[in-house]
Amino acid sequence: MNEELAELAASGAAALVSAMGTDLWQQAKRLMSGVLARARSSRSNELSAALNRHSTATRGAVDAVGYWTEALSQLLERNPHLAQDVMALASLPAPEKPEIAIQVNSATHSGEVFAVQHGNQHFTSAPKARDGGERP
Repeated sequence: MNEELAELAASGAAALVSAMGTDLWQQAKRLMSGVLARARSSRSNELSAALNRHSTATRGAVDAVGYWTEALSQLLERNPHLAQDVMALASLPAPEKPEIAIQVNSATHSGEVFAVQHGNQHFTSAPKARDGGERP
């Protein structure tokens, strides 16, 4: 396989996996389903089933990208005319990344920490007795 098609397969796989669990998933799934329909490969049923089990929970994201890169590489090697379809998949916009916030909380000597980011926190507990224990 030439280097250009190999890079296209990797880009398509990365776009597909990046879309999983985002608002772009339905579009990515539709584009990949189109690639599989045009490919008419012996693996099409297997890949369609994998596409429908899109969760990376059973397979880490890195493994998922590897899986789909290999699959797209094989499809492109057999049918280079699929390049335009894979390019449409690879051209999906990157999903929006959530704002990253770092929060460090620490408690020592039986201390308690109640922390929240981006929302409200409601907490209740029983009043403490004078000896430090909770009342019944």
